[in-house]
Amino acid sequence: MKKLLLGSVLSAGIKIASAGLTFLMFLFLARALGAEEYGKFGTMFSLGTFGGVLALCGQHTMSIKVLSSLEEKPGQGATRRRFVLRSYAIIAVVTVLCVGGFFLTYFSANRFGMGFSLPIIVGASAFILPFALSDLVANQVRAFGAISAALVPRDIVWRACIILLCLAALSWPGVMPDALSAMVTISGILMLIIFLQMGYFFSRNRRMFAGPRTAQTESPKQISIWMWIASLALMGASLNIVVASPFLSNDQIGAYFAAHKTSQLLLLPVMAINVVAAPTFARFHSQGKNANLQDVGRKLAIILAPPLFGGALFLVILAPNLLALFDPAYASAAPALVVLAMSFLFFGLGGPTPQLMLMAGGERDYVKMTLVSDGIGLCLLPFLIPAFGIVGAAMGLLVSRILFTIMAVTWCRTNLRVDTSILSLLPRAALQR
Repeated sequence: MKKLLLGSVLSAGIKIASAGLTFLMFLFLARALGAEEYGKFGTMFSLGTFGGVLALCGQHTMSIKVLSSLEEKPGQGATRRRFVLRSYAIIAVVTVLCVGGFFLTYFSANRFGMGFSLPIIVGASAFILPFALSDLVANQVRAFGAISAALVPRDIVWRACIILLCLAALSWPGVMPDALSAMVTISGILMLIIFLQMGYFFSRNRRMFAGPRTAQTESPKQISIWMWIASLALMGASLNIVVASPFLSNDQIGAYFAAHKTSQLLLLPVMAINVVAAPTFARFHSQGKNANLQDVGRKLAIILAPPLFGGALFLVILAPNLLALFDPAYASAAPALVVLAMSFLFFGLGGPTPQLMLMAGGERDYVKMTLVSDGIGLCLLPFLIPAFGIVGAAMGLLVSRILFTIMAVTWCRTNLRVDTSILSLLPRAALQR
């Protein structure tokens, strides 16, 4: 547990710095691009994230589960090597399919006078591979305990580079004249950083991937399809923006995108915990140590609760001021930011429950919960947005996050007798009921 807490402190420090840089990155992008182009950029970024998660095929989550479980077993170099190389091949193939699917959807939709503009499709497509690789490489690096090397390249270096680029664009508009140039540029910078990180990963583990060929103790094929589908849960927030886009003007999309990214700062404590919790959950579950899982879950809940409540209060009080930093007109989106903050607060108080489910064989049920919760939330958008505008879009996400969190916590309590949510702080007798 001491190692877990130290890792949490380290990852929290990096994530705190990352949160500040993320806020500044999107803030300066909004100022450099203007309200209209920033709205287009928000759609590109969300659609590109959607494609990136598709292209990942769950390989990032599988890396934590498979590589962490094999780390302490002797003679598994060849198994790890096969898994790592296969994950890159899968992402390369699916990226091509995703880009093809984007353009096919674009041309098909335009025949009926629907769909996004071509620059948005091009910008989103450029972001797919860098996004997918950045998640995959980071998870593979941290599966072997190198937390700083896993997080710093994208969380710190990439964001700092984009901020510097935006500052240059504010002085020389020709550096980044529109949303498409911004999307392509930040994608290229991310790809360069990921290549350097990949080089570090293979260099550091050269001996580990060498050695005698051994039989696989766990075939990734057995869990790949469900882990891939389960990974699509990450698309819920991005899909919320993508589905909402046709019902909003570019200015409204920009305001909602700014509110969305600001509210996601509330997930900082959860992301910091997830970095080190997933490998721990995988090891304890494989060893049948449910008591250890519950102990870790309760301690993580204690760590998470104060910053979540404090962060939510901060966002609610300063909502108009924070959004006005992006553009003075965005201050009107403060009610949407409040609703989004409540959705991420509720989700965060559920703790690292999604990580526990994925590490404990709950992929299929995780998929069902995701489809139900996100499906209901997205289906509500065509009704909520015309009635309430961008607040309606935020309400759709709130519904999906509440539904998913309740179902996931219930599943862990029922199937594992483990609770990583704030409910674990109740007396132990309450958990047994």
